[in-house]
Amino acid sequence: MEEKIDNKLLKIAILGAESTGKTTLCEQLANHYKTVSVPEYAREYFNSHSILDYSIDDLVTIARKQVEMEQIKEKAAKNFIFCDTTLITIKIWAEHQFKMVPDFISEQISKKDHDLFLICNNDIEWQSDEQRKHPHIREHVLERNINEVKKLNVPYHIISGEGTARLKLAINIVNSFLLEK
Repeated sequence: MEEKIDNKLLKIAILGAESTGKTTLCEQLANHYKTVSVPEYAREYFNSHSILDYSIDDLVTIARKQVEMEQIKEKAAKNFIFCDTTLITIKIWAEHQFKMVPDFISEQISKKDHDLFLICNNDIEWQSDEQRKHPHIREHVLERNINEVKKLNVPYHIISGEGTARLKLAINIVNSFLLEK
């Protein structure tokens, strides 16, 4: 299924807690649909900044760059664009760490510019790295993602399973979404 609906680029976001396979799934979907994906800018940012000592201003910087990267990648996208996270993730971390959400992040989220959300379940085994620090709140983050997407009234699905089964489920959901359009 490679036909663009009403010549509109469909933006599909991949959300989830740390270490749930978001990046892998995002890249696999972009490859399957022969289009581009938008990486999670926070990972790049924290390669050169401390993930243990960041401020609310750092989150705004990350959010602005994430939006900018989506806009740039849209120009190269073919029919779909797959986004490895959205500002919803940054909102959740802002609330978790600072008990507040900057206006820029709230305003951008309210634009509802993603057509479909795929939320990765926590059924993939935790993989530690230098940036993953919160295995104990994965269920909380999953629930927060679901609640935030529900507020937007945008279609979403939970993606479970591992490997090929997970990818096939996501492809079936995207294809079904297209048929409903």
